[in-house]
Amino acid sequence: MISLITGGAQGIGFATAEHFIARGDKVCIFDRAGVAEAKEKLGPDVLAIEGDVTNQAEVDAAVALTIETFGGLDTLVTAAGIVTVEPALDVAPEAFMRMMNVNVLGSFLPAQSAARHMSENGGGSIVFIGSVYGSVGAPKRTAYCASKGAVHNMMQSLATEWGPLGIRVNALAPTGVRTPMVQNLIDNGLYNMTGVRNRTPLGRIAEPEEIAAAAVFLSSPGAAMVHGAVLPVDGGWIANGFTW
Repeated sequence: MISLITGGAQGIGFATAEHFIARGDKVCIFDRAGVAEAKEKLGPDVLAIEGDVTNQAEVDAAVALTIETFGGLDTLVTAAGIVTVEPALDVAPEAFMRMMNVNVLGSFLPAQSAARHMSENGGGSIVFIGSVYGSVGAPKRTAYCASKGAVHNMMQSLATEWGPLGIRVNALAPTGVRTPMVQNLIDNGLYNMTGVRNRTPLGRIAEPEEIAAAAVFLSSPGAAMVHGAVLPVDGGWIANGFTW
């Protein structure tokens, strides 16, 4: 299969690229920075493109180059995203809109561009990286929760529209994942590791490789009847309603 991964230079995106390569995919990674370094680690056969997921021209060019280089596009994973931790009373309009632009528009534009090709070439699979915070709220994460909730609802809408075209659309909902972005929050005291461990029945945050493995499943023939679903990859975090 042929796969395009946004945010593919680090974190969940990079781990997903590794997993897709391991299953034999031809892979393109698309990210705003670090693609050359990621390509060195992933191997010379990987197509690495630097660009902005909120720029339609750059997204369309990345999809077109992937198709031109490899002869098609079967799978898209939208792993590009940002998170900030800030009291809602202090969030500036510009900061709120940046969160929505990167996390929501930056998921929609690659999906739209990929779907144009997939709809004319036998279908495909699109996997959005959502979050447990797309289903619940959290203090100091108002903009992030709003953006991930929008991603989940957008995924469902696209699933109803694109399913008849042969395009399966799903989302993953991780809890905390040990990515560079989350590690930065941990290092700056903005991530309550004790609280997360207490709420999570499995007692830990996820590793990027575990989210990648779930993306492999959703984009595989084994998930042929999984469509319009938000799959938690959270160690039981959402299921646990107990107050510690």
